Amino acid sequence: MPSAVILCVDDEDIPRTLRVMVLAKQGYTVLPAVSAAQALELLDQHHVDLVLTDQMMPGLVGTELAKILRAARPQLPIVIVSGVNEIPDDAIFADRFVSKVEGPLALFRNIAEVLADYRSVAGSDIPCVESGSSGSVAQAIPKIPRLSKSQ
Repeated sequence: MPSAVILCVDDEDIPRTLRVMVLAKQGYTVLPAVSAAQALELLDQHHVDLVLTDQMMPGLVGTELAKILRAARPQLPIVIVSGVNEIPDDAIFADRFVSKVEGPLALFRNIAEVLADYRSVAGSDIPCVESGSSGSVAQAIPKIPRLSKSQ
């Protein structure tokens, strides 16, 4: 079975880098993004099977990104990870909300289960979400202000 492509979104370098490394060790192809804005750009340029996003980020938080993605690409699986254990109301736009406290095994299990759920509905090996499949994701939302390094 081909490797699923995961878009990993986190504004913090160390957690993002660690997540990319451990997911790659699990056999996933991982595209890193430092912000929701960059994630939206990458989605317009690459095939992605699942979005894994941190919750607490400047600009758009993970649940806001999930809401935008759910409207633009309802067939795209979304998993949110958070250091905050309280699940926000708008987490309903994601397929899973996983606590970072649960550790990498719980994250792997949740990603595998979400991908399996989408595979069973789609009837294919991995869910297919091609770039440009439903127009530009970036066009579906207002412009996200970019933060300068000094902020």
